[in-house]
Amino acid sequence: MDLFDFEAGSRDNNSAEVGGHGCGWGTVLFLGVCVLLVVAAQWAFGAVGDLLGWLVGLLD
Repeated sequence: MDLFDFEAGSRDNNSAEVGGHGCGWGTVLFLGVCVLLVVAAQWAFGAVGDLLGWLVGLLD
């Protein structure tokens, strides 16, 4: 398995055959970074929403 093999079917050896099983490490890293970005965005928007709710509460 190559570290940066972005094919949908990972290569298990260096031969030129098509397909394979599973996914490459590059795909795993890419999906992990995407999940972290989604979690960070949700946290940031939640914090901004809480801050705006607090500010609106001060105005009442």
